[in-house]
Amino acid sequence: MLVDAMVGLWPGGMTYRRTFPGRADQIPVARRFVRFLLEDSPRRDDAEQIVAELAANAVAHTASGQPHGTFIVEVARRISAIRVTVYDCGWGPTPRFTRCHGADPLAEDGRGLALVAGLAVRVGVRGTQAVGHAVWAELPPR
Repeated sequence: MLVDAMVGLWPGGMTYRRTFPGRADQIPVARRFVRFLLEDSPRRDDAEQIVAELAANAVAHTASGQPHGTFIVEVARRISAIRVTVYDCGWGPTPRFTRCHGADPLAEDGRGLALVAGLAVRVGVRGTQAVGHAVWAELPPR
């Protein structure tokens, strides 16, 4: 309740950002960052899973995963929603939140964005392949 009261003091809520080296070993660090920021939230596990999927995609499919690449994690807390955004360095395909019908249910990849869409109430992408993407997911605070 105390965090909700503080978030309510700021018209746009509270926003936190951190830049991570674009390496797979940084994905657990990004998860801990989100868990720390949302420690008091019942949606922290979902947010942690979302950032893991989005960061993994940035590292695997964009220039973020190249030498000296980075990705940025942003967590915005508002009274009405929690938004988790991962910014990548671009030069990769634009992510699409579509269901993969007929996909192998035992495959180890190809379901991350569908999982994110299933956990969130709203998802989206902005940006381009040339400049990078911001991929986001919103969760209700409760």
